[in-house]
Amino acid sequence: MDGRDRDISRRRFLRLSAFAVPAAPTLLQQLGESRSSSGALVVVVGAGLAGLSAADVLRKAGRPVVVLEARERAGGRVLTIRAPFADGLHAEAGPSRIAGVHQAVLKAARAFGLTLTPYESSQGSSVVAINGRAATAEEIVRGALTLDLKPEERSLVPAALLDRYVGTLPDDLASPATTGESWARWRSYDQVTWPEWLRLRGASADAIRLMSLGGDSSNLSALYILRQFAMLRQSTQRYKIQGGMDLLPRAMASSLGDIVRYDAPVLRVTRESGGGQGPSAKTRFRVDYRSKARVESLSASHVIFAVPCTTLRDIELRPRLSRLKERAIADLQYYGSVRVLLQTKSRFWGFTNLNGSARTERATETWDSTYDQMTTRRGILAVNTGGAAARAVAEMTPDESVKFGIGLAADAFPAIGSQFEKGVVQRWASEPWSRGAFAVFGPSQMSALMPELARPERGIHFAGEHTSSWTGWMEGALQSGERAAREVLSS
Repeated sequence: MDGRDRDISRRRFLRLSAFAVPAAPTLLQQLGESRSSSGALVVVVGAGLAGLSAADVLRKAGRPVVVLEARERAGGRVLTIRAPFADGLHAEAGPSRIAGVHQAVLKAARAFGLTLTPYESSQGSSVVAINGRAATAEEIVRGALTLDLKPEERSLVPAALLDRYVGTLPDDLASPATTGESWARWRSYDQVTWPEWLRLRGASADAIRLMSLGGDSSNLSALYILRQFAMLRQSTQRYKIQGGMDLLPRAMASSLGDIVRYDAPVLRVTRESGGGQGPSAKTRFRVDYRSKARVESLSASHVIFAVPCTTLRDIELRPRLSRLKERAIADLQYYGSVRVLLQTKSRFWGFTNLNGSARTERATETWDSTYDQMTTRRGILAVNTGGAAARAVAEMTPDESVKFGIGLAADAFPAIGSQFEKGVVQRWASEPWSRGAFAVFGPSQMSALMPELARPERGIHFAGEHTSSWTGWMEGALQSGERAAREVLSS
């Protein structure tokens, strides 16, 4: 269901129900008004990984906390699809991998007894598809693809090309920790797009095409790409959670119990004057949210927004945030990723010694989601696309989207047409509570927006992958939630 399918929009509901008052205080209201020796209530908006992480830290510190989640489930953009696939197969519609350096995710998975498994099969080769042909790394070096490369580029696979042209980077670019000074030092990287930066480094046009396969980086800041590359450069291992990535937010939400309230979208947050004067005066907030057909309220000492900026834009704030903060929230872009999951009769790619992984020039990455699910011969190829391909899917029906996804997969795996059984599509740009897969930055945006996105404002705090150096990763969400919670505790 997308935003057009809802009977009334959040904004319209807010206008229609502005004067609605519950007939009697609810349990949540009583909790919001109560005081304890550990402090007044903290309201966390959003039960994705960031919100769950923040709530966990606050609860363990003894602070009363309530999490308000608009969806009927926890996890946000962490979404594992099980139905309608056969034989107990499942695949990820959201985050699909964990880097070996992502200590917060690895620690959380271990704490809940979850099993980690390598993200990609070690059996077989991956391929790239360009100019209508697919080739393995070894075949690329042998000239299987017709490309106009410089002599020194012809013997290098895409990963080696990337290492060559990135070269040596400043040490601090690999550190997740940032300061205002570091953003200023990195500004030169932020002033050009990623393809422009590679061209300035001397890469040929076709070498840039090879290094950009699998996603649309044409309008992304070079700093955005280089930060990710530098932080991950020495981390080659990738993992996933056996049984589904959603097992982590499910476990976290279960541990929090009825602290998490579902189907409770926040409509309005109002800063109210509290008791006392001068530096000792306490700020309090009234948080209005929808609960079924009613508008209910909580009173809180702090509010943590752990939702994407696309959702935050729809929440009315009284008074408004600072000009710089509002500009950062309004200007932040999200990658319009589309994930198509294709169930196949067999893992046919293995018949030709391939592992199911591919990157293509139609901004598409493909991988075998089920190599570790060995109870059946069937498999699921995950097809993730962005850019022009994702925009084309936006106006299609689900069936048309799946058919389009088959065509994208066929760029690397032509046999998919005869092997396909059923499919599911997840269009993140039209999902009403995210409207995008993860935050991205155009030229000059990262150094301007990042320092503002995480900065708290008078009792309001901000979490989510978009506020972390690990943008787009589960690690960023978890770390940002813990940071926001500690801001509350230290205040």
